[in-house]
Amino acid sequence: MPAMDEAFWATLDAQITAQRPEAEGRMPVAPVRPAPQVPALKSPPAAMPTAPSRRLASDWTSVLDTLTAAKSAAQQQEMRLREQAAEQDALLQELKRAQQETRAFEVLLRECQTQAEAKLKDVQAQAEARVRDLRAESDAQLQALEARAQAAELRAEAAEEWLRRIEQASRDLLPAAERAAA
Repeated sequence: MPAMDEAFWATLDAQITAQRPEAEGRMPVAPVRPAPQVPALKSPPAAMPTAPSRRLASDWTSVLDTLTAAKSAAQQQEMRLREQAAEQDALLQELKRAQQETRAFEVLLRECQTQAEAKLKDVQAQAEARVRDLRAESDAQLQALEARAQAAELRAEAAEEWLRRIEQASRDLLPAAERAAA
């Protein structure tokens, strides 16, 4: 933008210098950037015809029109920049809120994971304890059943022994002739 400002002021200086009545006999001077204020026009000499003043006034009018247009464009640009800045601020605030929500969800997720891991460990410990209890109970029942089975076998053997003895005693009670046939 500084290059545009310098070119604008240089062009404006050249136009003003060309319009001055005392500049008609001189060589054009290299443009020098004046202060940002617009110089006041001197009144034309009374001996000058009115045609150059009209031309000078119309040139100043076009310069003022240019300045007005530039000011309007600058104001519009400034308004657009303010709107963009407001939009960026709104987007930035929305981004910050989204980041805060994301952090909150991450914390909540970590808490849920921690709770889930603790619950899983608790359930696993309960399951292992229940499995141990069931194994111990089934082992005890199996041992009781094995003991009952052994006792039943012993009773069966004892019963068979008694039955053999009873059979032997009943044979011994038979007369001798019948003993030989049996």
